[in-house]
Amino acid sequence: MPEAAMRTPSGLPGTGQQRIAIHREHYDRLVEVAAAYAGQGDLERVLLTATMAGNLPWHAPVGLLGDPVLERLVVSTARAGAPAPEVDGQRDRRRVLHVLTEGYGVGGHTRLAARWIARDPRRSDVVLTNQAGPVPDTLRAAVEGTGGRVLDLAEVHHAFTGRAHALRRQMDDADLVVLHTHPSDPIALAAANLPGRRPPVLLENHADHTFWLGLGCADLVVDNRAGALRVTGDLRGVPVGRRARLPLPIPDVAPPTSRAQMREALGLEDQVAALTVGSAYKMSAIWGEGFDEVLARALERFPELVVYLVGPSPAGPWELLAGRFPGRVFALGVIPDPESLFPAMDVYLDSFPVSGGTSLLEAAMAGLPPLSLHRDVPYGDVYYAQIPGAAGPGHVGRTDEEYLGALGELVGDPELRRSRAAHAQQQVRGTNAGPGWDAALEDLYARARATAPADLDEYPVRIESPEYGARLLPLTAPMLPADGTLAPEMFSGPIADRFDRRMRYDLSVAAAHRPTLSVRVAAEWERHEAWTARLAELAVAHPRLRVSLPPVQGDDGTGAASIDRLRSVLASVGQDTETCGDLCLEAEAPDVAGLAIGEELTFTPDSLAVVEEFLASALWSDGDRALLAR
Repeated sequence: MPEAAMRTPSGLPGTGQQRIAIHREHYDRLVEVAAAYAGQGDLERVLLTATMAGNLPWHAPVGLLGDPVLERLVVSTARAGAPAPEVDGQRDRRRVLHVLTEGYGVGGHTRLAARWIARDPRRSDVVLTNQAGPVPDTLRAAVEGTGGRVLDLAEVHHAFTGRAHALRRQMDDADLVVLHTHPSDPIALAAANLPGRRPPVLLENHADHTFWLGLGCADLVVDNRAGALRVTGDLRGVPVGRRARLPLPIPDVAPPTSRAQMREALGLEDQVAALTVGSAYKMSAIWGEGFDEVLARALERFPELVVYLVGPSPAGPWELLAGRFPGRVFALGVIPDPESLFPAMDVYLDSFPVSGGTSLLEAAMAGLPPLSLHRDVPYGDVYYAQIPGAAGPGHVGRTDEEYLGALGELVGDPELRRSRAAHAQQQVRGTNAGPGWDAALEDLYARARATAPADLDEYPVRIESPEYGARLLPLTAPMLPADGTLAPEMFSGPIADRFDRRMRYDLSVAAAHRPTLSVRVAAEWERHEAWTARLAELAVAHPRLRVSLPPVQGDDGTGAASIDRLRSVLASVGQDTETCGDLCLEAEAPDVAGLAIGEELTFTPDSLAVVEEFLASALWSDGDRALLAR
């Protein structure tokens, strides 16, 4: 089947900001396509395209952390001319609705949602907008423990529009809505902007370092650390009145195993055991040095130190480190219950260069003295945990020497380990667990009830930051092809098979900036007069279409036979060589600027349908530019 030849930039440019510019071109094409669908009032395709547009910066940073332009397309199409919804903050059904795109068996944001639900005395229900696998047992148990239920919208509604309306119905039965959605999910944004009164919406900012959709529905943006609050204001433009903070909820439970049992199982005797828990990427050489190099210096300096790592597999740099320090480095990969190791450990080492956050809190709550390395680098605080009781001297090293000095104190002094552990545990317990966290939640809910509805007019322009985008590049590089080439299919995962032929063609038209569409017809067109006549009619109706025809078989150098046969075909539809469209007799397919169907057209109805679909694209019109300018 003929496809458009999309000319996409490829190869890695020389600087980070050049790469950001290339990524931005691809992103802008998606926004342009969404604008065309918005102009047609096609909410389904707006949502599908917005999902792809939101997914692209997750893989390939574009210099934006939020986009009011894209969100206006979703919001205006969802409202369909109706006024902005009002917020009813006085509801008191004792019901909170939590919304996730997808819940995972292993993953911080799902665990956060489950713990939030378990601590809230109200009934909590969960809606999943795009669940691909089984619903995690921990999430379902937390919900059912409150008398609530889990609703998987993908099981009931194939269309994203149907999911948005179903989600809005669930919102309308709740007092408050908490979004734990993926950065690329526009369904909640649309649902919150459907006509009528709705409850307050809180966006739990678990992806605080990256682009996300939700400015147009977040009455409050809820961060869990100071660095994220700064980015929310500086790089997304969220007003102070819409920024809130809620500490991560951490359960205060006894370890499942005793220290003696676990140390015996691990073969530990007098060694000082350190533990790190985190995704492998958080310990990789993102910005020049990985955690393995930091640990190598520590292991050299402190021969009694052994290190266990949950997350990285025993390969690559960890295999090399284990070979360099036999019996002292254990990369365990992903395990379901890393907390079972806590009793056997003496020190918790936060992951580097990206902090673990939740795992750091869990270790402190379990009675381990935490230690982090926080180098002074641009936007470093965005990637470092700011944990009460674990952010001061003795818990954080700002330089390598300060870090190793603090670690040496902990390795050499068991009493100091106990005192620092007790201090961190007390602070975390007071802030992230028990009555302290419960009171913070009630204050957050009260504030949400009193906050005005989200309003995209508060975000008049995009906040551009190519510098921050370049900082993100090394973090996302493993998700991109080695040569930096981008293609729409890379970002279509969340919409699965809905990325159809029409969307591909519309993106092709957008990529070519709407000049002309060129097609080359296969030989022997003169034997398929009805098919060729239909193509000629398309060329008359669409001046952008350029048709290249090969000479008929046996024609001489003057082309007389080819012209004669073409006149015959044109006459059958009331045309002649003076009134027809852009039909050219050419011995070879020419090199053309703009969009071209890369294969010769064969004489089938489907090949004509492909041409018609291309020409039917709303992207040939300039009307979408007016939508983008709003």
